[in-house]
Amino acid sequence: MKIYCQECGAGNSPESKRCRICNASLPAADAKPDYGKFDFEAKPVAAKEQQPPMYLLWSLALTFCCCTPLAILGIIFGIQSASAFKKKDYDRAERKSETTRKVLVWGTVLGFVMWIVIFVSGILD
Repeated sequence: MKIYCQECGAGNSPESKRCRICNASLPAADAKPDYGKFDFEAKPVAAKEQQPPMYLLWSLALTFCCCTPLAILGIIFGIQSASAFKKKDYDRAERKSETTRKVLVWGTVLGFVMWIVIFVSGILD
């Protein structure tokens, strides 16, 4: 008889003390399940299977091409997004991913403006 993890739902062997997938502690094999009180206000949370984008390639390209400070911020926010997703904080992961995209858009725009200014000042000299 398998013991199912209350955190991730993975099946584990009866002698396991911790989940093989998420490393959460498991109830004893002979323990009765605790169903607790039913919460009428609780809304079901849909599990997200796909991680929001980190935009890592865009961040690295921006780092090497033009706008390094904003690209570094993009890398930091992208990593925070991935970390939040691993902790199953899906809302925070989405927000950090969106912040990453906004920072990288601004970095790209500023980079193009910088290159245009450099190009125009080179022609005028």
